[in-house]
Amino acid sequence: MKIPKLNLNYQRYNDAKLDQKAQAIQVALTGNPNFTITATLADYIIVASNFSTALTAASSRDRVAVSLKNDAREALLSSLRLLAQTVEAAAEGNRSKLISSGFDLATDSDAALSLSPPQEFSLQDGTSPGEIKFVIKAVENAKSYIFEYTEEPLTLESSWVSKGSSKREYTFYGLPSSKRIYGRVVVIGTRGQEVTSSVLTRMVQ
Repeated sequence: MKIPKLNLNYQRYNDAKLDQKAQAIQVALTGNPNFTITATLADYIIVASNFSTALTAASSRDRVAVSLKNDAREALLSSLRLLAQTVEAAAEGNRSKLISSGFDLATDSDAALSLSPPQEFSLQDGTSPGEIKFVIKAVENAKSYIFEYTEEPLTLESSWVSKGSSKREYTFYGLPSSKRIYGRVVVIGTRGQEVTSSVLTRMVQ
């Protein structure tokens, strides 16, 4: 029997639909006896609330407000992915539990568009101090790439800064010079599948 999985990517949702989905998941998981994920859910609720607030502020079309909303959106997408992975592990393949979480189930057709492991991933110096360029070979069936970095020390509790892009490369700016960072890329498929690269490290100029 095929083990049911959750959709881990909601990047295709527009802002209003993403906000609605985020709130629905929060309601579904709050007090849900199927899951004991208090800490992860608490972190998620903060991120979801930040996006909702930023979305309202961005209705003014102020450039700064819109930029902050976009940053909050990327943070929410990353938090959704982490929460979905936590829920999936806790459900242990139980379809009813997964449905009760508020997340969408991955469709059977998701498996048909599999993603190969990322290849030729590298971290490169940018053109100016404080810049690191992430480059990865294009992955077949990939819809987008999420570039992530964290500063040392690298631990299981490390907080990752994430930026999404439809392109296979991305440059982070304003990084602290002479500081070591760790980077990885999450490749997102057309139906929400994902695969993560190995973690590389580089000293910032």
